[in-house]
Amino acid sequence: QASLSQVVGLRRPAVRIAVASWQMGNCNNSDAPAGNGVPQHQVKLAISPIGVKIPSIPEAYHTSIVVDDKEYCFTSYGVVCNSSCKSHARFQNGPAKVIHMGMSHISGEEMLAGLKRHFAPGTYDLLRKNCNSFVDCALFYLLRRRLDGQYRILEQMLECIDDTIGFVRILSMGEYMPNPKANNFNVGKILARIEAVSSSSIGLAGKKDGRKG
Repeated sequence: QASLSQVVGLRRPAVRIAVASWQMGNCNNSDAPAGNGVPQHQVKLAISPIGVKIPSIPEAYHTSIVVDDKEYCFTSYGVVCNSSCKSHARFQNGPAKVIHMGMSHISGEEMLAGLKRHFAPGTYDLLRKNCNSFVDCALFYLLRRRLDGQYRILEQMLECIDDTIGFVRILSMGEYMPNPKANNFNVGKILARIEAVSSSSIGLAGKKDGRKG
């Protein structure tokens, strides 16, 4: 996987994570994760392969995030919530995998409130802003973790090719067209904002505690 990423020159946006950011405090800003105390919300990752596996070609995946048995998935309608892994029902034996990712102080509703404005209805793009983009952000918001690159490598490769020769549109018989509403979307910027706001809120909380003392 790593060698393939290096060949096509892909790099995941780097986000510096401060140690203090793991101690998430309350903040009024919607981009800031809230919650404290003992983590009580179970976070799981649901994964389904898309299409037929072709030898030597990275596999495409559909992913969604599950918090306390409620699924959150990004679609053309925005972030959709289901009582089970409903978004995987269209795939054979989907979801193929459900992985326990950890326990969070943050509920699914709090995560949705913090991210939904970044994933509005009508902004979905098959390559540049899809279900995996949302899951990457949601995992970071909830657990300060990232979606494993293996689940995004194919669309990253195809996006790189599409930027130069329109290869994806040719293969899809013209069915794929870039969504202009996704032009300014960048996962790295969203993660950096979450981190900055969270760190800022922790600093403010610390100052308040110091004054009380």
